[in-house]
Amino acid sequence: MPARRYLVALAIVVALLLAGCSGDTGSTAPSTTVSVPSTTAAPPVTPTTLSAKAELLAAYNRSWEIYADALRRLDPSRLPTAFDGSALRLARQEVGEHKANGQPSLVRVTHRARVLLVTATDGVVQDNYTNHSVLVDPTTGKPTEPDPNEVVYQRQSLKRIKGAWKVVEVIEEKRP
Repeated sequence: MPARRYLVALAIVVALLLAGCSGDTGSTAPSTTVSVPSTTAAPPVTPTTLSAKAELLAAYNRSWEIYADALRRLDPSRLPTAFDGSALRLARQEVGEHKANGQPSLVRVTHRARVLLVTATDGVVQDNYTNHSVLVDPTTGKPTEPDPNEVVYQRQSLKRIKGAWKVVEVIEEKRP
């Protein structure tokens, strides 16, 4: 069915349902106006608000981008925008060690993230990701070690701090 005929049929069905659901037999049915859509389609509307889970996952993914950038450039200055508490201390320490050794890192992971908990102020993301991160030569940017291709079992706790989600704790599980 062409799109125009489908929209007209849908509008008629909606109008009939509204008229039939008035429920008050003693009064006049509400008037309904059915407008035929124009032939030009309206641009799609993109929602501007995310669900709580989607917002938490977006913050989680952003934390990885900032972490990867810090290790690649050996610059921890942006870490506080995505991390706080023990997670911030750990990330700063890791970047500091890499910087002291003159060894930037190329962070590459395949995520399998899922939200375990989300409230107005707290969230937990579990991610059993595959790690492909390697140290790279600071001059050429080429890997100086093989791809570890290992699965890492991790949970990250996030807190909403001053309106922004931040990773506050990283819990890594060792499995055989």
